[in-house]
Amino acid sequence: MTRFPQPPAPADLAAAGPRGAKKMLTRAADPLPAAELAPFFEQACRGLARAGESELAFWAFGQARKVEKDHPALLDLDRVQKVFLELVPAGGVGPAALRDYAKTLAAELPGEEAHARFREVVCAAFDAGVVPYARIFPDLRMLARGAKIKKRDEEEFLAERLLRAGLMPVASHQVWAAAREPLAAVAGRDDALMARLIDAEPDLAHHEEESGGEVAEEIRQMWLETLAESGAGAHLSAHWFGGEGRGCAAAVLLRLADQAGDRLFPEAEVVSGVETDPAVPPPDYRHIAPQGAMGTDSPRWWGSGFDAKQQAADVASGPEGRERFTGLLDAFVRDLGYYGNVDYPATVRALWDLPETREALREAVDGWKADASRSDLPFLHDALHRLVRLTGRGGGYLGLEPDAAEDLEPADAVDALLAALRGGVPAEFAVPGDGSPWKSPKAGRTIIQHLGCLTITERSWNAYASVTGDRDLSLRLPQLPDGLLPWHDGKTGLLSRIRDGVWQTFRVEGRTGQSVALTLDPGTATARPQAPGTAEVTFPGAAGPSEVRLSRGAITVTAPDGTRTARLPFSPVMSAKGGLVPPPGWWPRRDPMDPDGSAALRRLDRESAARLLEAALTGPRAAAEALEAVLPEVTAPALRDGVLEAARTAAQCLLLAIELRDRTGRPQPPALPALVSPAADLPFRRTTAQTRWLVRQRLLARALESAATGEPAAGQPYLVRTVSLPPRAYVGFDLDTLAGFALPAVLPWTSDSHRESVLDVLRLWANAPIGDGAGACRILRFTPAGGEEQSNAERQMVDRRLEEEAPGELWRTPDGALLILDYQRRDRIATAVRYAPGGTSGPITLPGWQAARPPAPCWGGADRVVRLLRLLDDRGPAPIDASATVRLLAERAGFGLADAVAVCKFPAEVLDDGIPVTGATLPYPMRDAVRERLLPGDPAGLWTGGLAVDAAAGWWRAHGETRPSKP
Repeated sequence: MTRFPQPPAPADLAAAGPRGAKKMLTRAADPLPAAELAPFFEQACRGLARAGESELAFWAFGQARKVEKDHPALLDLDRVQKVFLELVPAGGVGPAALRDYAKTLAAELPGEEAHARFREVVCAAFDAGVVPYARIFPDLRMLARGAKIKKRDEEEFLAERLLRAGLMPVASHQVWAAAREPLAAVAGRDDALMARLIDAEPDLAHHEEESGGEVAEEIRQMWLETLAESGAGAHLSAHWFGGEGRGCAAAVLLRLADQAGDRLFPEAEVVSGVETDPAVPPPDYRHIAPQGAMGTDSPRWWGSGFDAKQQAADVASGPEGRERFTGLLDAFVRDLGYYGNVDYPATVRALWDLPETREALREAVDGWKADASRSDLPFLHDALHRLVRLTGRGGGYLGLEPDAAEDLEPADAVDALLAALRGGVPAEFAVPGDGSPWKSPKAGRTIIQHLGCLTITERSWNAYASVTGDRDLSLRLPQLPDGLLPWHDGKTGLLSRIRDGVWQTFRVEGRTGQSVALTLDPGTATARPQAPGTAEVTFPGAAGPSEVRLSRGAITVTAPDGTRTARLPFSPVMSAKGGLVPPPGWWPRRDPMDPDGSAALRRLDRESAARLLEAALTGPRAAAEALEAVLPEVTAPALRDGVLEAARTAAQCLLLAIELRDRTGRPQPPALPALVSPAADLPFRRTTAQTRWLVRQRLLARALESAATGEPAAGQPYLVRTVSLPPRAYVGFDLDTLAGFALPAVLPWTSDSHRESVLDVLRLWANAPIGDGAGACRILRFTPAGGEEQSNAERQMVDRRLEEEAPGELWRTPDGALLILDYQRRDRIATAVRYAPGGTSGPITLPGWQAARPPAPCWGGADRVVRLLRLLDDRGPAPIDASATVRLLAERAGFGLADAVAVCKFPAEVLDDGIPVTGATLPYPMRDAVRERLLPGDPAGLWTGGLAVDAAAGWWRAHGETRPSKP
């Protein structure tokens, strides 16, 4: 018999409600002595637990433990342990009491004993089919630490007990979060435990009732993640993936599918070597990437690890190896010369020395020569580019096979442009010409056709897929793993990947948490998009359909007459930056964007095509004006851009063909545009860069002379118009540094090869009409006026406007004309060329600008350059005394000998021992400016009086101390 009153009946306590029940129990306990209070409340806990009143039971048990805290002398750990062993399995002990008990054990007992007692309590609950509370893992880890038990061992012990007790289906979110890693570890080592883990699917009904549907689904996803971490996929059936494994987070499902292997796809067709399927990304994009589009991704065959024999073995291994080498060779030749410090010819020689690679190289050259002879614009451009690279000094191919160019005759660029525009350009169907497949699976977009559905996905953290077809819709694909191709089959969204040639397809089930949820349905596990690799499309006004064919990552458009009018890089995986090119099967579904403009292209004549090409040489504004003049029917902006892009490509073909003919010693055609033709008595080595430079100078001169002679003079400068500026081309100097560049040609110690390269550029300059040798042209530099009064935001706004609008501004000045060439935001400097036919350039005030530095005259001009060339032919290098010149310059200018050496750029071996060659302090722009004055106005003076030291020193004394050090 107990010595204390019995607690009120559980039914009466329940009827009183939580607050009333607690008051009833407190009143009943009031008369009892302290030693009897804990047993009293424990008895109440028993009854309440049996009655299912867990919250009141937890409170009563807590009151018993509070008595022991208030009266520490009454604490009997042996008795308390028995109470815990009894009431925890019965569900009468709450989390707070368990956490407090763990702390009490740790404080009162040695580590091993404290851990053993608490583990005994927890395991008693497991044996009764109860997970006692959520913090079992952290609390037991804490006690295990005191018992010198490893954290991993304790966690795996708990995980195994939970599995064997079958408690994981009802385990809480917190328990699952803590148990995932140890569960995966123990199941991965024991097949029996693996089977229990697979059967441990969370009880969703239980969790939904306890915590809501969202938490229930999170627990289920943790179970699936644990399966993947344990390697359970190897034990799962195909039926499981479509059943219990449905709606799995994408990354987890992919891991499980990888673990399961091919048995999930028993009847899958292995697809390998497919090069025409628009849903299969090409394995290597380098053979189709346009030059300069991605920097250089060519094979680094110039490195120490290059093994030509390995490449030869790959060629000899069979068609796949040969094709692989051919693609790499194409990329290598495309980027020959990209790095200035690489010995590319050595690699070409190494490939030439082995029969297998030599044969492949010859075949590639023959293919490029064939393409170069046809009026297929994109193929003509690519072939000319590669042949120029290969036959130049950077490739050295002609030294290996001198007769390689014997039958080479590049096609006419105007004919190629005419054939392309008549045959049909992709822009007519709003297909961009700059499709950009990317070699990384992390590309920004994917485009997949399946029958009548086209799925375009913008890849990001939260991918967005839009589906076009019989009905338009969209899908959200959060946290989409790399390597998956989203597509729609008309009913549902699907994600596919290719593993060892096998299509693996997963159905989109929406989202789970932050991830897209997928299901591997056996019925669609090997489904793949169905779309043709070849289609026909008829351009407006065309005599027949053109063929649109995909092969090895490129779509080729072939006109009815067989002309290949376009070649577009294509992949279902594309860069976020380039244009989005549709697969061939979708082209016939697109409507012409400008039918009248397209039809006008079919009627284009050769004269108009030639006008477009020459305008493209001039610059973008001139090309746009020419297009409007010859093809006014073309009004859609995208089609205009497509036509202009074709014209720019044709202009580049013209320049490349000129350079290739020069490189190979073949005569130039007689009907070249005047812009690119040198004077008969001033030939120069016509590289593309040099010809571009000549075109630019002639156009600048044409604009300046037209303004100076065709516009009325005025007392103040006024803006005439904005002209089109062709692209820049670097040839070794700027307009205001020509004299300094030419200086080595007259010096006796310059090598013959260097002298010839300088003279070649001088002959190029002599072909340019700017300047007459009498100071007609000067380079001016301006900065915006009033900048010191503007805020930083205002200056930035002005800079952005000037950078866009100032280049090409043509001004009429009182004594001639002025043309602004560029504007550099970093330095706030505009560079302009001023033309004064009489050579009487006085001070000038340009509205909105102020001078940034003194003007620099153009030393050149055709007459002066030609005279210098003839003097060198007649007399040889000028007799310059290097040491005397340096000393005289330093003395007259008033700066140090080292600065004088830096200005003259004389090598140390031609100077006396007492002249220092290091330690110069003059900034580089200043050195250039002084050096520019060393070449006398009359070149004959070089042979009678030497360099113009007095003129250079005088300029320095007048301007040097105030001249800005930055350009």
